[in-house]
Amino acid sequence: MREVGVPDEDLARIEIMLPFAALANTVPMLFWLVCHVFSRRELVERLRREVQAGMVVKPLHSEGGNQTTSEVGGEEGGAEVVVNVAAAVVEEKCPLLMSCYRETLRRTVHQVSTRTAVQDTVLMDRDGREYLLKKGSVVQMVIGAGHGMEEYWGEGVDEFDPERFLSRKGDGEDGPGSSKAMKTAFQPFGGGMHLCPGRAFAFAEMMAVMATLLLGYDIEPLEGSMWELPAFATRSVIDAVTKPANHGEGFGLRIRRRLGWEGVRWKYEL
Repeated sequence: MREVGVPDEDLARIEIMLPFAALANTVPMLFWLVCHVFSRRELVERLRREVQAGMVVKPLHSEGGNQTTSEVGGEEGGAEVVVNVAAAVVEEKCPLLMSCYRETLRRTVHQVSTRTAVQDTVLMDRDGREYLLKKGSVVQMVIGAGHGMEEYWGEGVDEFDPERFLSRKGDGEDGPGSSKAMKTAFQPFGGGMHLCPGRAFAFAEMMAVMATLLLGYDIEPLEGSMWELPAFATRSVIDAVTKPANHGEGFGLRIRRRLGWEGVRWKYEL
């Protein structure tokens, strides 16, 4: 940015947004993704197989070994496991993980996308009613509204369905749950030329954490054996990603290394 003449003051304004975006969006999003995935034991096992087959580039074996990736760590230290967290790789080789990620976005993103009308514009709804947006008007679109409408997503819209984005109807079909309806309603990062510029970076961070936790760790509730996820805090339209009620008070997890993965060293690539 300096090379193209962006002043230092503007650079500072841009960079101060990074921790805000991380804490307001990426961290709570990852919190809910971990909760929704690891509270379903059968889903965890499916995702472990998928991630190991699709995202692990190669385990760099210790001297003289021909271990499988479930044996690369060991208590004495072992291989460096290379994980590819590129969006294209996850999309192609880990469709279930990608579906879980998108479903978490759908359930938790409730921000407002703001635009300014650059000319007088008439909008028409499906019933033929017209609405005039005068030039200069500020238009606010509540992303979370479309994410929670049964007419787009079908029955069970208020439930987390890890396979929702795997079981779309055909592209030629319409109605709730169809590819067309879901594409219309699903806009967690906004749309058009104003798509969130940090979405790919945040995605890579979250996939790195999820791949590491799935392969290398066991996660269970801190107290007892039953998972009781926190309730959502008020779904404010200025809240971006919804936070857990009472900041997650009383909710905790115990994270420990998986047997055979204790000494793994992790490396990530795009």
